[in-house]
Amino acid sequence: MIVVILVLFIIICIVLLYSRIKVVCSVILTHEEQTLYLAVYFYRIRLLERSIDLSEAEKDQEQAFQEILSLFHKTAQNVLQRIKDLHEIAVAVLDRLRFHNISWKTEVGTGKAHTTGMVTGGIWSVKGVVIGLLSAKSHFYCKPSTAVTPLFNQKQIHSAFDCMISIRVGQAIYAFLKIIRKLPAKREAII
Repeated sequence: MIVVILVLFIIICIVLLYSRIKVVCSVILTHEEQTLYLAVYFYRIRLLERSIDLSEAEKDQEQAFQEILSLFHKTAQNVLQRIKDLHEIAVAVLDRLRFHNISWKTEVGTGKAHTTGMVTGGIWSVKGVVIGLLSAKSHFYCKPSTAVTPLFNQKQIHSAFDCMISIRVGQAIYAFLKIIRKLPAKREAII
């Protein structure tokens, strides 16, 4: 009897470790809203669904537009620095990810045609680098859909990023343990 229970437990553990978790992520950045939607599925059963408002208190439109542009710049710099610092971890995690859907649409306008053109080109280059890095380091089961629409006579920014990724439970646990091992421990003791 104990042997049967032990064998069943081992079989269930093996099945769970080779099962896939699907994560659906959607990020919307506009003047009015900055929202992150996240859903986690296991065998098509939704385990987690969260919609997180990334915006703080309401601000005037001109200040919000400038802050969104500076936020993109700071975020890009921070992400590049973190990727340099944690390259080995990023490669280990990205190697295990499978992208089933990826879509990134952006509409941008600065109010002046010449600056809108420069910003549009910069956004295209950032998107190309990010999608190129993801396609080189992970597995794509779809063709990435990217678009940048310049709005020459408007001051507006709207960006929507949608993706669906999957990873095996065992690989997620392994990647998590590798991240914990590689991250530097805090030197200060909390008493």
